[in-house]
Amino acid sequence: MAATSTFQFSVLLSLLIVSFWGVEGVLPQSCKRYECPTYDVIQVGNGYEIRRYNSPVWISNYPIQDTSLIGATRTGFQRLFSYIHGNNNYKKEIKMTAPVASEVSVGGGKSPIVVSLYVPKENQANPPPADGLYVQRWKTIYAAVRQFGGFITDSNAGEQIAALNASIAGTKWSATVPKSYTVAQYNSPFELFNRVNEIWFLYE
Repeated sequence: MAATSTFQFSVLLSLLIVSFWGVEGVLPQSCKRYECPTYDVIQVGNGYEIRRYNSPVWISNYPIQDTSLIGATRTGFQRLFSYIHGNNNYKKEIKMTAPVASEVSVGGGKSPIVVSLYVPKENQANPPPADGLYVQRWKTIYAAVRQFGGFITDSNAGEQIAALNASIAGTKWSATVPKSYTVAQYNSPFELFNRVNEIWFLYE
């Protein structure tokens, strides 16, 4: 009986570790439920991959001044959630998508943070306008990406950014220092397992 209990605990522990950390290169489960931006993986390295994003469209908050990534993301997402539920100039509801992307300008102190949500393809030609929000239309863009699990905090986001920097060191992607980094979150706060987050360094 004790051996069985020990085995069950070991299996549970393994599942928890996979749920929180073993996510490198994984398509987030939320992208099976919600539309996500499309991309091509053009290179895979140790602890990172290089993607080419295919001209996605985003609805974005104007920069939020905050020392906390978590606080700014919460504020920005509340406005975006209201937007997709019809609080826009067309009074039109829009499907939920993923991820919520928070772009942080590098500079220290209260960095401007732009919180965005991907616009579904069916709405990209004419996204509903709304007060306090604007549309971003990316050209084809490259991203160095690191995936990680668990819940994002201000401290572990910094650790993951440093890890991505270390992973691309010595590659051609380290030759250009990005002016910002993006933290992409694919899960709602109520999802405890199989969480997927990403750090993006963007290159035109």
